[in-house]
Amino acid sequence: MDMGAKDPHVAAIVALLVVSMPVSAPARSQSGPDSVAAIAAQPAATDFQLSPKNHQDEEQQWFDRYECDSLVKRQSGYDPTHEQDGPSQQAGSEEYVRAMSICLTQRDYEVRYAPPRPPPPPSFTLYQAPSGPPAARELRYRALSVQAGGGYSVAAASTAQYVHGGANAGAALNWFPSAALPLGVRLEGGYMWLTPASQLLALNGVGYNRGQQDLYGGDFDLRLNLSHPPARQQLYLVAGVGWYRASTLLQEVSSQRICGVHECSVFQSLLAQERDTSPWESSWNAGLGWEIALDSRSAFFLEVRYRHIDREGGSSQLVPIVLGLRF
Repeated sequence: MDMGAKDPHVAAIVALLVVSMPVSAPARSQSGPDSVAAIAAQPAATDFQLSPKNHQDEEQQWFDRYECDSLVKRQSGYDPTHEQDGPSQQAGSEEYVRAMSICLTQRDYEVRYAPPRPPPPPSFTLYQAPSGPPAARELRYRALSVQAGGGYSVAAASTAQYVHGGANAGAALNWFPSAALPLGVRLEGGYMWLTPASQLLALNGVGYNRGQQDLYGGDFDLRLNLSHPPARQQLYLVAGVGWYRASTLLQEVSSQRICGVHECSVFQSLLAQERDTSPWESSWNAGLGWEIALDSRSAFFLEVRYRHIDREGGSSQLVPIVLGLRF
């Protein structure tokens, strides 16, 4: 006599496992995500979670599942192990779940239907963004860097009586010998274009009415960073000494308007001119700067400094305001 004849509970469990396993049949000839999802969505006796009310053991639970599964399939004519198409599939699945729940409840179980989730369909991506981090926008230590910029120079104190402000431009080389020290040195050169004011035009009592003064030279500066890189932005102090010279051009120009039959023309005559270039004269400067990183290798900066140039019989005092880029 075999094991199934000796113990009907064991035979029922084996039979339930067999009927609950997915099988290959001619009706399941479809392939692809839709077919897979349809098969996975079919109910089975193993999709019911049971909470026994009378302490039924696991063997008894499997036996009751088998009994209810066989009874429901006989009464409804619906077999969840065979795939069907159309509305009959949906209606049969719902009827099977309802009848199984009633049958198991009558056998003293609390029943919850929990079918497995169908596998998700495959996803296709035309473009995948790079997973690496973006370039860091931080000020990092660099032993050598260059900068270039320009702006406007304001005439200060008594200098405003002799010249008006004007444009400026310059370039510099920065060197920081150690990443551990916030102190570096700078070599820079600059140019300023200034316009003569009333007292300079009245020089020697000639009565000049037009002119230009150019200041150009270089500086040796120390720069002290007020924060330690890496940082997004920082303030710094800059101060140093240098040498500058001034090139001054003063002119007295007469304008005469002459009108003909159809139009008028203006003729200018140069009555007097004076040109002077000073020797190289010492200077000093001090100021505050701010810079912000554009990326890991470049930064935008703004500097405001006071520049004092010694001159024969006086001095030139200017406040250059400079915007620029550092690389």
